[in-house]
Amino acid sequence: MANQNNTRPALAPISINLSRWSADVITHFINFSLIGVAWGCFNPIPVPGSKEALAIAQSGKFVPLRPFSSLASVGYCGATIGSVAFVSRFVSGGVAVARNKHDWFSEFIGFGAVAAYWSTILSSEERVRWNNRLVVGSFVGAILYANLAP
Repeated sequence: MANQNNTRPALAPISINLSRWSADVITHFINFSLIGVAWGCFNPIPVPGSKEALAIAQSGKFVPLRPFSSLASVGYCGATIGSVAFVSRFVSGGVAVARNKHDWFSEFIGFGAVAAYWSTILSSEERVRWNNRLVVGSFVGAILYANLAP
């Protein structure tokens, strides 16, 4: 008789949780990459190493970029913001799937992963360039996956 009062819902199968987790990661990656692209279109600060940054360094006077004037800034911002969102959702979602519980602890672990990612990968320009190349390849793969997955 004591078992009849248990109204706790059954846990979802692990395949459903993994599917939701991967969809969440890919969706956030695409959305935040597009937000980064929009930001890059209007970003007044040039990408380090670009011809605009070199011109500012030679003149010694900061001149903000006009909107839509730097294609390098568009890709740079899109890849950087998209990769940060990817790491955050991948880690926090992975912890949530492993614990079968999504709460503040999972988000806190995701924030710690972003902090570690930022301090190691996004700390030097060479690493950022390689990161952005990987992100662009992942972005193309995510678009293909989103359009071809059943």
